[in-house]
Parts: sequence; C-alpha cells; structure tokens
Amino acid sequence: MRNRKLATVSTLPATETASTRIHPATPMTQGALALHYQEEPELHPIPAPPVLRLVPTGPTLPDAQAWATRLVQAVAEVLAGDRPIGQLIRFTDTSVFTDLNRRVRVLGLTTTATARSTKERSAVRSVHVSLPATEVAEVCAHVRYGDRSRAMALRLEVHRNRWICTALELG
Repeated sequence: MRNRKLATVSTLPATETASTRIHPATPMTQGALALHYQEEPELHPIPAPPVLRLVPTGPTLPDAQAWATRLVQAVAEVLAGDRPIGQLIRFTDTSVFTDLNRRVRVLGLTTTATARSTKERSAVRSVHVSLPATEVAEVCAHVRYGDRSRAMALRLEVHRNRWICTALELG
C-alpha cells in the first residue's frame, strides 16, 4: 500500500472540453478569484517624483537693474554735494559708507555751497549690471558732471533680503 500511487480523477463539466480548457485565447482563472495571468507582464515606468524647491515666503528682491540705477544716482548726488550722505547709510556697507563720508568731508573743505549750486547736476548716462551669482550683482556706470565724465563700479550683495553696496570704486 505504501508504494501505490494515487490516481487523480478529474471531472470536467459537460460543457467544457479539453480543447477549450487549453485554448490560449481564453483567460486563465484561479478558482473564484478570476485572476488574469499573462505570459509577459506589462511594465509601466514609474514617473519620477517632482522636484521640490523651497519658495521664499518673504518679500522678493527688487530688480537689480532698477535698484542699481537709483543707487548710482544717489551716490553721484552725494559726491556732488546735492544729497546728504545720511541717506545712504541703509544701502551701503560700513567700509563703503566710511569712504563716501571721507570724500564728502574733503569736498566740503575744498568747495563752497555757492560754487556747487552753480554747476550742472549729475546725470547717470548708463548702468550695466552683471549677475555672477544668485545673490551678487556687479554694476558699472557712466555718470556725467557737466562737461566731465566719471565711472563707477559697485558690488551689490543681498543682506537680509535687500541689496547692499559692499564695494565702490570711482574713476
């Protein structure tokens, strides 16, 4: 009895024959679950997750070109004696403000107010802005004082979400 093989008896319903059971067009099912098996599974590529970026929530920086143009005009007016230097303290670094203050004091010693009032006002002719980094702007400007011209070079950096002049060269 131990070596005897058990014979399996399969009973097919009267409507199902051996040819319909093996036919590849009919989907295969497993019991009552009605699972559909395929020879080659369909692979769908998983879409890449979206790139997450931090969005600043505070106020945005002003346009570097417009801001630099106004700052160049203000510096030119301070150097000409048409504007008080105290107005630039918020927009300049300590070293730039100290240098401008020294220049204004020397200007006050060499010219009089009447001589400064008779000459033409300074006019900004052109301003060119280069952005070498995301929070750095390098500015060069051409300023006219009557018949004379002057070149300015400024470096602007972002501090506390606003532009600050950290270097100034006058030509």
